Amino acid sequence: MILPGHVAATYLAARVSGVSMAGAMAASMAPDMVDKPTRWLAGLTPNDRIPAHTALFWGATTLLAVLFVDGRFARGWAAGYGVHLACDQVNAALNPGRIYFLWPFRRYRFHRGPTGLESSLQDFSLPSVLIEAGLAIAGLAVWLRSRRTRSDGSTSSSST
Repeated sequence: MILPGHVAATYLAARVSGVSMAGAMAASMAPDMVDKPTRWLAGLTPNDRIPAHTALFWGATTLLAVLFVDGRFARGWAAGYGVHLACDQVNAALNPGRIYFLWPFRRYRFHRGPTGLESSLQDFSLPSVLIEAGLAIAGLAVWLRSRRTRSDGSTSSSST
């Protein structure tokens, strides 16, 4: 999954669960902000889903959020990070590649696909693109509705 799907899915999950939106959104792209440059720019890993697309990194960064921010933010972080990994797992089931969730504790045969956004998009199947678009549209619709509800609520309360 790419940016629109990750952000929309995380936004929707945070709205439903009530976790910190700031924590969830901060984590929504964290795995890609680590793994993509590590692979695409530096060539340091065999795949663009390690080390941050793993349980180890998810747990370690959530612990850091608990220690250095606060529990509410950390719960949002944990949820947002988990949603990111879940979205990528759905994507991996529909396209070449996979999530190496238990790396480095389990050995994997790595998918060595393309690098860079343009070539990665070529790996996406139609069902994957439709899921991404559906999530983005749903997230945008909920966000727009919440903005309208807030503005309607503030208008009606100020007129009384």
